[in-house]
Amino acid sequence: MSVKNKNSKKNPPKSVILVDDKVLYREALAGHLSKHHLNVIGAFGFHELASDPLNVLQPDIVLGSPNLNDEGDIQPILSLVKYAKECPVLLISPPYCSKLVSELIHAGIAGIVLKTQSFNILLKAIERVISNELWFDRALITSVLKNSSYPGQFMVNQHHGLGSLSKREREVANLVAKGFNTASISKKLNICEKTVQNHIYSIYGKLGVKDRLELARFVSDNGKA
Repeated sequence: MSVKNKNSKKNPPKSVILVDDKVLYREALAGHLSKHHLNVIGAFGFHELASDPLNVLQPDIVLGSPNLNDEGDIQPILSLVKYAKECPVLLISPPYCSKLVSELIHAGIAGIVLKTQSFNILLKAIERVISNELWFDRALITSVLKNSSYPGQFMVNQHHGLGSLSKREREVANLVAKGFNTASISKKLNICEKTVQNHIYSIYGKLGVKDRLELARFVSDNGKA
C-alpha cells in the first residue's frame, strides 16, 4: 500500500482543460480521459473562454475541438492559443482544409488529431504533446513549411546558423523538419530516445529556437542542415 501511494505522488495525473461548445461531448470525453491517468480540471465553450481560467488552472495541455473547415472557427482557436501561452494546445478535428490549418500551425498549435482516428491515437498524441513534441501529419508540415510566408522570423542566432551543429545534430534537425517524432528519429538513427532529446535541446540552444516547429521553420528557411 505504501509503495502505491509513493508512486501516485511521484506520477500525478496530467491535467487537462477541454474547450468545445458541445457540453455532452465535453462530458463524454472527460469521462474517457479520466480512466487513463488524465485529470480534466476545467471544461469551457469557446465563447466562454478567457485568459483567466487558463492562467489560474495552469493545465499540462488544452484540448480544443473546433471545425477546421469553417473559417469562423479560426479566430476562437487563435484566441485559445494566445490565452494558453506556454501550455500546448492539441486540436481534435474532423477532416480539415489544410489552407486554414496552416495559419493555426504558424500561430502555435501543437498538433491535430482527427475525429476519424481512434481514442488510443488521441492518448498517444496527448502524451507526445505534453512531452514537448508536435503531432501533425508529415505531409501537412512539409506543405506548410514549403509555403511559409514567415521567412526569417526565427533567426535569433542566425550568425551561428546550422553550421554550428554537429553532424548528428544536423541529422536530427533534418528529421524534425520532416515531421519525425522522437521515437521515429531514435529508430532511424539507431540511438536511444533520451539521446535524441539531448540532441534536440542542444540544437534549441545553438539556434535560439524554443520548440520543434520553430526548429522545422529554421531548417526550412535556411536549407537542409
